[in-house]
Amino acid sequence: MLYVILAADLKACSPVNLILKYADDTNLLVRQCFDISILDEFQGIRNWTSLNKMQLNVKKSKELVFHRPNPRFSLYQIPYPI
Repeated sequence: MLYVILAADLKACSPVNLILKYADDTNLLVRQCFDISILDEFQGIRNWTSLNKMQLNVKKSKELVFHRPNPRFSLYQIPYPI
């Protein structure tokens, strides 16, 4: 419960990006075309943790990139009408 109260002021640097918080877990969602780099967003989170006397476990921090598959490299052939 204390984390929920403390995390109320944790915001993304850019209004386009999102920070999702649940219990003691935080997710940062950064879009492909953004005005602030992911490193700046991450540094903002690190600054927030130090201001709130919390520690960020960098060993548990991960970057996951999602992208749409390129249809030219698809393993499945899409049947086109002739």
